[in-house]
Amino acid sequence: MDSLDKFAQTRSTKPTHNKTKVNHPKGFEPSVYYSEKTKSGEIVSKPQPSNNVDWQEQLESYFGVDAGNYRVVENTAEIRFWDVNAGMGQIERLYYFKAKIVSDEVYMPDEDFKKLLQLASKKKPLPKQKVTKNTKTFTIALADFQIGKGGSEESIERFMSYIPKIKKQVKELQKHETIDQVLFAGLGDLVEGCSGHYAMQEFQTELDDRQQQKVARRMIYTLIKEIMPLFKRGLVAFAGGNHGEKRQNGKAYTTFGDNKDVMLAEELQEIFKEAPAYKDILDFIIPENELSLTFEISGVVTTILHGHQMRSGINSQAKARKWLSDQAFSRNSIADSDILLHGHYHYFSAYESSDRLIVQAPTLDSGSEWFENTKGDKSRAGMLTLVIGGQEKWDYIKVIR
Repeated sequence: MDSLDKFAQTRSTKPTHNKTKVNHPKGFEPSVYYSEKTKSGEIVSKPQPSNNVDWQEQLESYFGVDAGNYRVVENTAEIRFWDVNAGMGQIERLYYFKAKIVSDEVYMPDEDFKKLLQLASKKKPLPKQKVTKNTKTFTIALADFQIGKGGSEESIERFMSYIPKIKKQVKELQKHETIDQVLFAGLGDLVEGCSGHYAMQEFQTELDDRQQQKVARRMIYTLIKEIMPLFKRGLVAFAGGNHGEKRQNGKAYTTFGDNKDVMLAEELQEIFKEAPAYKDILDFIIPENELSLTFEISGVVTTILHGHQMRSGINSQAKARKWLSDQAFSRNSIADSDILLHGHYHYFSAYESSDRLIVQAPTLDSGSEWFENTKGDKSRAGMLTLVIGGQEKWDYIKVIR
């Protein structure tokens, strides 16, 4: 080596250190997952030097210019810290964050509501008919659709197949009975929700909150539109279910009235009040902040509720009876009920006691893995109908399947 090379050669007095590859904590490897089907996914941040994270920066690092199309769901973030060897005997603590992401389209204005308003307003008024005295009421129980969970497509197909069967049933009954009005009784859990009700819910849910609300609204709108022409008057009464609750960490954090099932009733009321064909013949009973509704129809005092508030008893029938007994002891309006109509337990049941009827509506959904694994039984889907009124108070109890 000549003098030039010797003088030009680079010499280090301290050996360089190549930082070893970071082993990330299991389950917190930096990544992003997103499903177009559910419009949701999960994001895991890149290692952070402090215990806070700029989610917008993280979204931009994964999605680039499209980052504005996604958002991190509040209150879903998890954090882990991990100590790594930074070299030269130094230990560095890194922080990892994981959270649920959704498409920002979920939060865009819902045009479906506007479309239904327009459709309703186009229908011409039906000829005014005088309601017959001592009329009876045909009742359709809408219970436990749980739209959004696995099997929702089958539930919708099942629902649509029930409508012509119900119309046929009504026409047959009206040949020998004076049935002039219809009750659409919403018994709760018409949507599934996305989290907070059971451990596997986020994994099993197919639709986000907005999509669930839209589908359930369209289903019930279609049912009312198809069934109402068979009657002179109609009543829509909805109670809120547990899946309709706004929840955090598995617990409801707002009021009883702040419920997705109740919201559906209000949306339907807004739609049909703009429809000339329905605004004078279709009434609504919507709870303010109650978990049940009690009203008189065709001379029969009827209470509707979901059923999740009935807790004491060895089975659903015992729970319903105990709950009704407690209400009677407090001497409120529920004490006068002739009929108690509820859902929640997913299978059909009806029994009479002390000149009262307690009837439990079956589910519309495709079954519950939790119910099957804990109870060893499978509920059979269907839609409950019955006739209220007359000397017998109730009759023609049937499950449409």
